[in-house]
Amino acid sequence: MTFPRSSEPSVTSLPEEARSLRRDWGRFTTLTALFYFGFAIYMGVFQNFLRDVLHAGPMELGGLESLREVPGLLAALTAGTLVALAESRVAGLGLIIASFGMGVTGLMPTYATLVLISVFWSVGFHLYASVAPAITLTLAKGEEGGRHLGRMGAVGSVATLGGLATAWLMRYSLPNLPYNAYFFLAGACIFASGLTCLMLGRHAASSEPRARLILRREYGLFYLLTFLEGCRRQIFAIFASFALILVYKVPLENMLLLQLINAVLIAITAPVIGRIVDRKGERGPLTFYSIGLIVVFLGYASLRRVEALYALFLIDNVLFSFGVGFTTYLNRIVRKNELTPCVAMGTTMNHIAAVTVPIGGAWLWQHYQNYQLPFWIGAAIAAGSLLTTRWLPQGPFVRPVPIGEGIGIVPPANLTTAERTV
Repeated sequence: MTFPRSSEPSVTSLPEEARSLRRDWGRFTTLTALFYFGFAIYMGVFQNFLRDVLHAGPMELGGLESLREVPGLLAALTAGTLVALAESRVAGLGLIIASFGMGVTGLMPTYATLVLISVFWSVGFHLYASVAPAITLTLAKGEEGGRHLGRMGAVGSVATLGGLATAWLMRYSLPNLPYNAYFFLAGACIFASGLTCLMLGRHAASSEPRARLILRREYGLFYLLTFLEGCRRQIFAIFASFALILVYKVPLENMLLLQLINAVLIAITAPVIGRIVDRKGERGPLTFYSIGLIVVFLGYASLRRVEALYALFLIDNVLFSFGVGFTTYLNRIVRKNELTPCVAMGTTMNHIAAVTVPIGGAWLWQHYQNYQLPFWIGAAIAAGSLLTTRWLPQGPFVRPVPIGEGIGIVPPANLTTAERTV
């Protein structure tokens, strides 16, 4: 894999500068792969563990997911509290916390203890998730943010593929292997990811002082888009797979195979989608994304053939790669030292939905004995996202030629009135 070279002018770049940037890209790519490898194993078996070992139903799943997402509400506050630490240190600390919680998940004897350990590892996960996109964009030096986010998405997808393939082989060759083994392996991989993250150098940290907590009106569209994305993502991510497991009795090996195919598709399409966002801008791709989501949700809400649900499951996860457009839009408008706290605040907005949607959807499913009701709501939310995307700027972001200080993230003042208001 070829890592991007520094985008600084060649006359001011020393060979050591380029080599150190390469090293940071290599370490960041490695830690991303390790994280997604371990996380794929964990998530690949978790819902089957919930059903097979703890015999949980929709309400238990919804309650667990809502409580597990509570730390996401605090992402902006936590990132602000740790403002003295570089982004890579915040991410590394989060990964190490997450590794311990995920590694002992299989040892939890009751539903209550499972909820507690899930909330614990979620704190670490959301620390990492709140700064990882900002690290990518910082390493990219302000150039082709969508392509780099798409490329890291592809790295994650390839690693996810490896993790799911490993879990599937473990299940196929050792069908009586306890769930503990899967969770221990996942935790070990994420712990290694955290150690690698702590080794990142100065290229992974913004050169500007980082603001503590950002909530500005000018970022309102970004906050709204991430809130709606959180609503729709929670509905599909939680209930689509659990419907297959609980209603259609899909066994663990089939679920792992389905997710394996999904990872292959994402690995192929994520870089392409990232380049499309860079070339076309956010409005067109995110409009297509919303239309695709409406179709997927309507399909899940009305179809009852498991083969059709398999196809919709795969389509939704491929469409999810268009979500890089939310971050590139923020990168288009954000002020110079506010990227990381804005991403963290976006994570918080996303998780306002993540805390409320799972329990609400689970109540609808269980009260009316109809798993399809949450997907009708998802279709309505996707339609709201479609309307909201029409407020995005048209066309790609053309970065002004830097003057004086070199290339950095362009503050909103450098954008035209049309770019800010269309």
